[in-house]
Amino acid sequence: MLVLPYFMESLYAESDKKTALSTKPLVLSDLGIRFVALVIDLLLFCIILAIIDYYTISSDETALLLKPERLLHVLLGWLYFAGTETCPCQATLGKYVAGLKVQDSAGGRLSFINASIRYFAKPLTLFVLLFRFITRSGLPQYQLLHDKLADAQVVPRS
Repeated sequence: MLVLPYFMESLYAESDKKTALSTKPLVLSDLGIRFVALVIDLLLFCIILAIIDYYTISSDETALLLKPERLLHVLLGWLYFAGTETCPCQATLGKYVAGLKVQDSAGGRLSFINASIRYFAKPLTLFVLLFRFITRSGLPQYQLLHDKLADAQVVPRS
């Protein structure tokens, strides 16, 4: 029989407690609360873009969608979403208010590259959701396409 010193037994007991805590099932957030968080983020982002558009001079006032300033909007959106999802709070303002956070599959913080993949894959997710809605094949309740591509999970904040 192997006899361990007392301090080593306590270390092993603590590591067993940590593994017991980490084996609890992962609960992903529902699509409804994620939609509420997205609406909050989009309202905030539209207000910021309206302020920027008000104070900048457009190069072509007749073109609505094909302005050079739209590249600035995409850049700001990418930096907002990817930057806030990789910060220590792991959430955009809307997700933070809704009590959600974005993590990788291991439960850690998302890298900036994965957050960027997640941001630029969101239009693909929209097309998939619209297709599933039109064909009445049901909507996914938890992990969406851009989450799967970026190896990310949106979970409730603990």
